[in-house]
Amino acid sequence: MHETEITRDTLLEWIERWGESYDDIRPGDPMSVANRVVEYNDAEQAVESAADPNAVYRNLASIIEPAMRSMDGFFPAGSRWLAGEVERLEYEPAEEGADSDASGREGTVADMLGTSFMVRAEASADDRDGPSLDTVVTAASNEYLNSGMDADGFSDYVRSTWRDAAAYDWMRMMEEPRSPGEWSNDSARLAVLAVMMRFAPESTAMMIASDVLDPNAPLPLDRLRGLINTRDDLVDTDRLFDRLIDPSEPADPKRIAMAMGILDPVEANAPTEVGYRIAGLKSMLLLAAGDELNARRLAEESIGYDASDRYASSTLDRLPEAGNPDEGWSDGSRLCR
Repeated sequence: MHETEITRDTLLEWIERWGESYDDIRPGDPMSVANRVVEYNDAEQAVESAADPNAVYRNLASIIEPAMRSMDGFFPAGSRWLAGEVERLEYEPAEEGADSDASGREGTVADMLGTSFMVRAEASADDRDGPSLDTVVTAASNEYLNSGMDADGFSDYVRSTWRDAAAYDWMRMMEEPRSPGEWSNDSARLAVLAVMMRFAPESTAMMIASDVLDPNAPLPLDRLRGLINTRDDLVDTDRLFDRLIDPSEPADPKRIAMAMGILDPVEANAPTEVGYRIAGLKSMLLLAAGDELNARRLAEESIGYDASDRYASSTLDRLPEAGNPDEGWSDGSRLCR
């Protein structure tokens, strides 16, 4: 049998690719992570054909272990950070006289992203039900702000990491084995989405609307991440509505109901401004479903709180004036108000 040579460079490439999986990671078990790296890269056969497969796993774990020393809690979607930390330790020369202890290294989890928000939330839990969702959302928001602000403003790395994680979390929650309309109970993922609906509402809503209403939905992960990483001021809601909503063909009610099972608990537990942002987005989804009455109700509530809500405004632009049912949508075309 031909033996495969697996070099250190190959192992580092596997870790780098695995970083894009946005796996959750827990501290203290590098061998478990090594197994997931191999699995993500479909490299089981290559490892088994090596002279000593166990040595491959040990070598991989030995590369991962130093990076994991700087972890201080459970990290939802933390694989990207860990892969970056592995690369930093591998290629950046150690500063002369630097403390070898992980807690003294620049770029640790505590420095880059802060203590995991789930750890903070669980520390305040007072019963077996765990921390409430509003507590987790608050902890996540604080972590996002505390980890992102530096002397030069807000970190692009933190911003893109959270947005990429939100796209992954959205995808995973839409795949949950829930009944349509049943609420998701994944507090960590709901909290990440709530943070992005607060700090990147236009692009996050665009990602969600596209994944629910696009004829090719569900969208691939790289497409979701491309959408959510759009600058908010570049989101064209009128164009988005025209692209995604066809009044002659109501959207998939099951997919809308699955999305509502994610948006509803966030709306109920997030800060007020986030709740109204979600209401504006939901008005768009209900318009696409043909539920004009509730679409109007939510859009008007959102506009009443924030007149600049573009999703709510675009919904109202496509509805007939109250008491004028002949205006608005007609023969598949939008009539201007």
